[in-house]
Amino acid sequence: MEIIANYGNVLIIMAIVFGVFMAWGIGANDVANAMGTSVGSGAVTIKQAIIIAVIFEFAGAILAGG
Repeated sequence: MEIIANYGNVLIIMAIVFGVFMAWGIGANDVANAMGTSVGSGAVTIKQAIIIAVIFEFAGAILAGG
């Protein structure tokens, strides 16, 4: 317990950094799966796909996040 008392803030910051990194990686993988077909077929441009992904990934995280 002494380690937690001495390094508690560092552990919290490390957990946040790792959490953001994992969320970024998972989100990038999901967006590639969701938008790859649309961009590949020419239905939307890459810029449009990025805008759509930003809006709906953010909305999903806020509305359905735990």
